[in-house]
Formats: sequence, C-alpha cells, structure tokens
Amino acid sequence: MNDKAIAIINTNQSVPKKNKITQKKNEVPAEAEGSSSKVKPRKASRPRSKATGRKQPTAAGAKISIAPEAEGLSEPLDDAIRLRAYFISERRRRFALAGDADSDWLEAKRQLLFEAGRR
Repeated sequence: MNDKAIAIINTNQSVPKKNKITQKKNEVPAEAEGSSSKVKPRKASRPRSKATGRKQPTAAGAKISIAPEAEGLSEPLDDAIRLRAYFISERRRRFALAGDADSDWLEAKRQLLFEAGRR
C-alpha cells in the first residue's frame, strides 16, 4: 500500500489555555520595559476644528456679478429646461399623474422663467 506510516494523534489530551494579558492605557507592557530605557511621552490631543458644510460668503451682502452678455438672457438654457423637465416627469410618473413630455417641458420652462423673474 503506502510506505508512509500515519501517526495516530491522541485527541483525549487537553491543550492548556493561554493566559490573557491585560494592560491599562498608560501602562507599558512587561516585554517592553527592559528593551528601551527611554519612553516617548504621548502628544497632547488637540480639539478638532469644526468642519462647515457650506461655503462662507466673501463679504456680507456682496452681490456676485455676472457677465454683461448673460444679463440680457431672458430664456433659460435648453439644458436647464431638460433637467427640470426630467425631474418633473419622474415626479409625475411616481404619483401616476396625467401628462406627457411636452407638458413637462412647458412646465419646466415656466418654472425657470418664474424663478429668473424673482431674482
């Protein structure tokens, strides 16, 4: 058969458990005590700075200027209308409201013109 002999392992013997070594936060481990004579002190933690989610305005009440060519535009761009019409159609489909793509386009254009007039 096979020339190699299989050793029988005695499974009745119990394996001794390892002792858990507990260490406090500021305590140096026992193994490290003799290895280095100098222990570096920990740096003091400094408080975190607050992260702001919004950009801060440059000046209070400062008006952002736009290009003179853009001031004369009364019609919203097709990309803006297309994006607004998309969201209108998604809302219309979610709530199963009547309408079509043309009505979504006209509603989006009306909303954008209204918002531009309020500014």
